[in-house]
Amino acid sequence: MKKIASVLAAVGVAGVSLVAAEGVANAACTYDHACMYSASDYKGLKRDDGYSRPNWGQVTYNGTSIALYRGDGSQQNVSSMENRDENSYIAVYYNSNYAGPCFRIRPNGKVPNFQSVKLPNGDANDRMNSHKFNPSNCQTGTIYG
Repeated sequence: MKKIASVLAAVGVAGVSLVAAEGVANAACTYDHACMYSASDYKGLKRDDGYSRPNWGQVTYNGTSIALYRGDGSQQNVSSMENRDENSYIAVYYNSNYAGPCFRIRPNGKVPNFQSVKLPNGDANDRMNSHKFNPSNCQTGTIYG
């Protein structure tokens, strides 16, 4: 990639977008993983992760130091999510350590906007704090995706 950029600079080509460099941020969610996004419709900052996470406040978006959960009302909290595991549901919890109200995302399912998710304590947008593959304690949560 550096060699291509050097050649373009040498011949005086300005304003050229290198598709491969941009594509990394927009890459598809990895098979068997969960992907969390800071904006609705799978946009913004992204975390591509193959593990259950008990506290989003201790996990950062890929390539950043920005946590998935930064406190209620933060614009950078997770707002959309994909479940690319074709065999497992993923539960998303209001509290850390897989506790509190929750909802589930079906295998290969997606939730494009957490504002559309309703929990007994209010909406889920910008307030969710952990997720777990194959949940055993979220069997009554609404299923999305």
